[in-house]
Amino acid sequence: MSAETVSGPSAQMDRPSGPLVRITDLSISYRTSRDRPAIDVTHDVDLSVDTGQTLAIVGESGSGKSTVARTLLAYLRGGSFIRSGEVTVGGTDVFSLTGEALRQHRGGTVALVAQNAGQALTPSMRVGRQIAEALQVHGRTATDAHIGELLDQVHLPGRMAKAYPHQLSGGQQQRVAIAMAVAARPQVLVLDEPTTALDVLTQASVLRLLRDLAEELQTATVLVSHDLGVVAGMADEVAVMRAGRVVEKAGVRQVLRSPEHDYTRQLLASAPRLDDNGIVEVHEDGTRTIRPRPELADPTIVVTGKDVAVTYGRGAAANRAVNGVDITVRRGEILALVGESGSGKSTLAWAVAGLNPISDGTLTYSGDDDPTAEPDIGAARDHDLSLPVRKRPLGLRRRIQLAFQNADTALNPRVTVATSLARPLRLFRTVARDRVEERQRELMQQVDLPESFLRRLPGQLSGGQRQRVGIARALAGDPSIIIADEITTALDVSVQAQVLRLLDDIRRDNNLSCLFISHDLAVVHGVADRVMVMHAARVVEEGPVEEVFANPRHPYTRELLGATLAAPGADEDRPDPLTQVAEERTWVTDDSDGWDEGADGHRWRRWRDQT
Repeated sequence: MSAETVSGPSAQMDRPSGPLVRITDLSISYRTSRDRPAIDVTHDVDLSVDTGQTLAIVGESGSGKSTVARTLLAYLRGGSFIRSGEVTVGGTDVFSLTGEALRQHRGGTVALVAQNAGQALTPSMRVGRQIAEALQVHGRTATDAHIGELLDQVHLPGRMAKAYPHQLSGGQQQRVAIAMAVAARPQVLVLDEPTTALDVLTQASVLRLLRDLAEELQTATVLVSHDLGVVAGMADEVAVMRAGRVVEKAGVRQVLRSPEHDYTRQLLASAPRLDDNGIVEVHEDGTRTIRPRPELADPTIVVTGKDVAVTYGRGAAANRAVNGVDITVRRGEILALVGESGSGKSTLAWAVAGLNPISDGTLTYSGDDDPTAEPDIGAARDHDLSLPVRKRPLGLRRRIQLAFQNADTALNPRVTVATSLARPLRLFRTVARDRVEERQRELMQQVDLPESFLRRLPGQLSGGQRQRVGIARALAGDPSIIIADEITTALDVSVQAQVLRLLDDIRRDNNLSCLFISHDLAVVHGVADRVMVMHAARVVEEGPVEEVFANPRHPYTRELLGATLAAPGADEDRPDPLTQVAEERTWVTDDSDGWDEGADGHRWRRWRDQT
């Protein structure tokens, strides 16, 4: 059988009637060692997808959803084996394929778009060459014209063929990965969290592209996602998995609006919504209540920035990543920074932390009422945050701590949790040496983890548990401010809800301030007190989160809110965000650089229509 027969049009003509994709009674296990019994991963999974349809598989981390989806590519991770059942595509048992037939199946018949395109692309190879390889491996012609057509199909200019992956944004990298996936015109697309790390505008654009391509190619699509807003916008059917079993499967509207299983109800209740005016608390029966935001009685300002600028490079190559930003952070408040990738929000936060030195403006810390209580940071009330972190006094450094997006890479995989917590305790000398172990136990209790986890390595913890350890490590310095940089992005909705409640508990108990960076506006609306919207290195709108979300005045803020995929339970009459993304903006910031102001500190930068 030739490669063209395996992956070409004749395969679609000759396949038996019925669903293109069938997963029947699939049970998978993996071996840990010779001395121990195998661990069951999935149990009797039955799923099917027909041509032109999209099935979403949802569930929390470890539920088995990615394991099931990737079996369509005849892939099992090391040590895994199929106990029972089969996986067929077009009537062919995919695990019976070997050699050339298997190579043609992977990419030719079934193609994968994974979560992190930056890791999927070869950094030392130009984009055009990588697309050419995707064509050639399936026996297709890789001319410059064909590569240009594929780039055009994913809405990228032909000149991108000469670029290297690191010269592209995250959204552009993902589009290149999609171009490679559809190069051989596969019959089945497996989308494994394809937009998790993207901002809302890029996410909506990429999802719309995927939806259009699936319709054009008439593929059967399997979408793995923990984002129920994405599922609502993309899927025809939904399968909910828990502990390796499908607990509910039906049409997307039925599952998301009228769930039958208690676990499905809990997942839906945990999902943040654009109309949540506080932190969600989910009960065992799946009902949800909203914990109101605390009243901020303390007016003390802990961080003040005036005309802050951060510049990368020098001379003609200089790039202003932050340009003339004013910022204040009050004691006990959560200030959210939102905006698309490259807007400057993380750069600004890292400047506060001392990781990015500022090039212009002033940035000061003024959070201590009694300067004599902190002799290690000097006698002055205000402290210079324009200094890089290595030049800041030790006491000032410990006042501002970070919790990072990816706890997997933020924690040393070779040392225990106890060691990770001990280092900041000893560095900042927040407790006496004979109290280090006691403080470690207190920190674990503070983030709702058992003391026994102190002896574990990060690899022995779940994603949510690792994120809690990251927060505990940030708390070890007894900070006044925590910078939380996309700390819930990679977490499923139930774990995300737990981490957000934990963050809210900590700020209430410790009167802690937080700079909260996120591209999920539903999360921001629930957790933040104030919000600053950044675009092209500047703040374009800021104010109380309820006022900004209810009455957005700058067109960019309206773009962000319009592109946000609403979780189920939000306004059902809201327009489909995947049809709301504008290809070109019709506004520009006013050259006068002035502001208009509303009530309660709500203000927005002036702009003008250029249509």
